[in-house]
Amino acid sequence: MMYSLRHVLAVMLILVVGLSEAFAVSPEDTEGREANRLINEASPYLRQHAYNPIDWYPWGEEAFQKAREENKPIFLSVGYSTCHWCHVMERESFRDEKIAEILNASFVSIKVDRERRPDVDETYMLATQLITGRGGWPNTVFMTPELKPFYGGTYFPPDDFKSLIVQASGLWARQQRDLESDAHGVAEKINTIMTRRVEAAEITPEVLAKATDAIMEQYDLVYGGFGDAPKFPQEPVLLFLLRKAEKDGRDDLLDAAAYTLESILNGGIQDQAGGGFHRYAVDPRWKVPHFEKMLYNQALITKALVRAYRLTGQERFAAAIRRTLDYVLVDMTAPEGGFYSARDADSGEEEGTFYVWNNEQLEQALSADDAAFAETVFGVTLEGNFKDGATVLHFAKPPETLAKELQMNTAEFNARVDDIRAKLTKARAGREAPLRDEKVVTSWNGMMIMAFAEAAAELDDKRYRDAAVKAGTFMWEKLRVDGELKRTYFEGGANLEGQQEDHAFGALGFIALYDLTGEKAWLSRAETLISEMVKSFRDEDAGDYFMTASANTFSKAKARSDAGTPSGNGAALEAFAKLAQRTSSPDHRINGEALLAAVSGIAVRSPQGNAYSLLAADELLRGGAGPRQFLSKGVVDVRAVYNAAAREVSLKVKLADGWHINSNTPLEDFFVPTELSVEGKSNAKIAYPAHKTQKLGFHDKDLALYEGTVELTAGLAEAPEKAVTVNLRVQACSDKVCLEPETARLRVPVHDKPAG
Repeated sequence: MMYSLRHVLAVMLILVVGLSEAFAVSPEDTEGREANRLINEASPYLRQHAYNPIDWYPWGEEAFQKAREENKPIFLSVGYSTCHWCHVMERESFRDEKIAEILNASFVSIKVDRERRPDVDETYMLATQLITGRGGWPNTVFMTPELKPFYGGTYFPPDDFKSLIVQASGLWARQQRDLESDAHGVAEKINTIMTRRVEAAEITPEVLAKATDAIMEQYDLVYGGFGDAPKFPQEPVLLFLLRKAEKDGRDDLLDAAAYTLESILNGGIQDQAGGGFHRYAVDPRWKVPHFEKMLYNQALITKALVRAYRLTGQERFAAAIRRTLDYVLVDMTAPEGGFYSARDADSGEEEGTFYVWNNEQLEQALSADDAAFAETVFGVTLEGNFKDGATVLHFAKPPETLAKELQMNTAEFNARVDDIRAKLTKARAGREAPLRDEKVVTSWNGMMIMAFAEAAAELDDKRYRDAAVKAGTFMWEKLRVDGELKRTYFEGGANLEGQQEDHAFGALGFIALYDLTGEKAWLSRAETLISEMVKSFRDEDAGDYFMTASANTFSKAKARSDAGTPSGNGAALEAFAKLAQRTSSPDHRINGEALLAAVSGIAVRSPQGNAYSLLAADELLRGGAGPRQFLSKGVVDVRAVYNAAAREVSLKVKLADGWHINSNTPLEDFFVPTELSVEGKSNAKIAYPAHKTQKLGFHDKDLALYEGTVELTAGLAEAPEKAVTVNLRVQACSDKVCLEPETARLRVPVHDKPAG
């Protein structure tokens, strides 16, 4: 029985969460070997196993049929190219001839790249968690020819793994029916979890406040972030808090998010030499990371930095945005414009050696004065904070404190730090670089397009604008084949069916490009992807979305909660909210409200794991946040800025062709006037532009109206401390119809930001 197998093997099970690496196969590992099927797979991770003596199959019908015909159990190993322990197990076990002999005789062995097949990963990670109570990568699963799991674990040392497969083979031979019965039970539990309808919860300001309080209970007051080590940035949580800060004026939430970002920037989780961010830290102080660099981390942290910069005006956040995006442009951007997946943690078989420094290495790379400065600033000591006396570079103290202690002003300090960073980056270029996973993942590219587009708008940087547009064009032209979105692109070809998250994040990327460029084609492309998503992935019974259009295992998987990235359902909800604000189609709001009913219950019960859904729900229900918003189904585009010299807020209102808003003094009483007010500033001097008078088709008298782009201003008697909130009420009309009046509440930061 499954339970006896668990009992026999429980003492062997070593559960380890994966690290990061894009490992290559060295010539000595392949000498004299013939490649197996994985050599033809569009995955660097799968190809790393191409010269194993194991008779590996990729996930697919060929393997399933062999298992059925030969009545063999399936051994499934799921990993990814930046997973350290995946590669340890590959070296220790999958290259072992005796282990391969057992697997080839008694099992059908399947290797899966979880980044290409997140649906398979989601299903069988849930299986491992149900069976063992924990999970991680590599995910090691044993299942029936019908793909139903009867045992799971993660990393196993070679002797334990050999014992495990011998035990599993023997139990299959002696107790196949018992194993099948247990596997059926696990599969039924997974099906129930994936398809159950969760009771909806009403999302009110009070509910969101309670969810926010629950998240803040986990806030680390000392080091920032949430929870203890290992410490992940948890970008969906940061983005939720920053939206709440911007929408509701919650300075406490802004302080928490900003302090977390500052702590991350001070720590070794930021690559202090070359830029970009590692995936997470092993300690609560953010000093020592697992060294892999994932594209999605670069995208999501950048988005958080953009919002923090918008709200605070801190130049350090702007500098971090530039360092991150410049790193992505140099190291993670393909010639065609898409973005690569990841950069490894290991050089050869050693973790982190590319990134760490000791005193001797600094003295070789820098002048004596610069080396002493770098040792002080970046906390390089003889003892180190990593193995063998090496140090992960980090700010030994907050930069402003270091500058003061070194008797330097901020500009001088930053300039010298940047100069030293450049020299160290050049010096370490001579080291063996970690390998790069050069597959392009559609959903991650959607996130990165959003980050580039939002940064381009905030920093007014043409390079970032061009990168966003080029990547968006690549996605539309290369990742769609015969009108169907694909999951990945590798070595000149797109492959695998696009999953739900690919459509959702792809649409969000296109929406960001529309906001940046004003080109309607991007909005149309976003609507196309969302329409395909609704048609192919929606669970009509539960109301949310499956990961895939068809069942690729015994169950159709769902991603309802945030993990390393925001959930696909959370991303879809955000896309519906943004499209409802920017287009005239009622379908987006209808679909958004149906999805909200499906995800709201779990989001309210577990806010920290569903922060992105809460963010998206708030946007669907209360509209955009910040100094730029869309009203009247996208007809009205409002941007507000604060002019410190004039001590006034200026609103630029752009109207779609063929539409107008009434002036502040309409000529008929029943028309709704355009009204601007400043919260808490009854003495503000509101100035409206001169209106235009003309007749329109639905009314035979002259109308006083605004068309095109107009500017309204609100002069203030005294300068606000942090932000000023203005309310703009408008009613948009064409020559045939008037829309319902709407009010935008725009919170405008008052700081002066340097030009990009």
